[in-house]
Amino acid sequence: MRRHRAGRHVILLWSTVVLALPAAACNFPEAAPAAPFSTDLAQPTDTSTSVPLPASTATPSTTATPAPTPIPSELVWFGPNMGSSDFADLFAEPEEWSEARSRIDVFKFHSQNLLYNDCAICGDNNLSAFVPVQAFERLTEWGVATAIDVGAVKEWDCTGAQEVRVARTVVENVQSHGGTVTFLVMDEPFMGGQASPTGSNPCGLTMEQTADVTAWFMRQVQAAHPDIVVGNTEPYPYFSAAELEQWIEALEARGTPPAFFHLDVNMVEGGSRLDRRLVVADLQTLSRFFQEHQIPFGVIFTANTNWDARSDRVYFDSTMEWMQLVNDAIGKPQQVVFNSWLGPTTDGISNRPGVHETPINLPENDPSIYSHTRLILEALDMLDW
Repeated sequence: MRRHRAGRHVILLWSTVVLALPAAACNFPEAAPAAPFSTDLAQPTDTSTSVPLPASTATPSTTATPAPTPIPSELVWFGPNMGSSDFADLFAEPEEWSEARSRIDVFKFHSQNLLYNDCAICGDNNLSAFVPVQAFERLTEWGVATAIDVGAVKEWDCTGAQEVRVARTVVENVQSHGGTVTFLVMDEPFMGGQASPTGSNPCGLTMEQTADVTAWFMRQVQAAHPDIVVGNTEPYPYFSAAELEQWIEALEARGTPPAFFHLDVNMVEGGSRLDRRLVVADLQTLSRFFQEHQIPFGVIFTANTNWDARSDRVYFDSTMEWMQLVNDAIGKPQQVVFNSWLGPTTDGISNRPGVHETPINLPENDPSIYSHTRLILEALDMLDW
């Protein structure tokens, strides 16, 4: 038996418990719900800084959020590109990826895919595409946990209040159509508090202020859905290994450590290839840190050695190159995350300009097609998973 399958059985049991109880790397803005929740959200208030922060987190708290039922630390995640042309076919044609599906534990949607709003980079992949193919019910039937990538602190929402409403909306959208959300992944809140892309209104928060807002976000979401497990993705080398450690310690000091951590590595930061020796050393440092802090550590596997991947073949080769480097550095991570957000294509091949669609997902077994599901199979074989 493959080691990950033991984890799958625990997730199935855990999900069954959740169902019996009353009712969790892309920096793109989500549209707010057309009819926002009527909630009891703590209202943001002005502080001594120039950025409004949620009142309930102006002072760090050491009161711990109740821990959810333990889950397996070793998991395989799959997050298709939000605009991939055959996203819905993963549910309409399950026979096209039966083996790859049997080897994943968690299926991740981006929150943009789970709203009815139009999403330019998603193509037709909004909630209207997934309800008819019974996507959420099928994941439950297959014993695959559902995860959603959500914002928490973003340059368009420095207090997190809008992102709480979006998170609650997408969770309820899944639940109302036969699914159960097991995981939420906060998409780079540490960076969101500091980011200042061209033309945006940056938050300009310190790490401590960002940790305040992030902890508030986690508490608000888990107050509404206490059985959802909330983790965190952050970028490297945008933040150094030392800065990432400080970030986790800041969340721990507020009683809200992430339930897992996924590292998003850019191997061509600033147009220059990172020094392999530095990356290896930092991967080893972070792996030890998270082990010591008992937080499952995952690495995102995507085409991070070539962000200009203009074909599925280039995406495939770049991802395998990155996976080999990680395997050489730390072996297989506790959590293996296959996730793409590449796009849009720039070579005029795509007939859907602006859509993030690389790579195609299906089929898993055609040697002439470099699909995402084929990548999963070959990569897991390389890791001996």
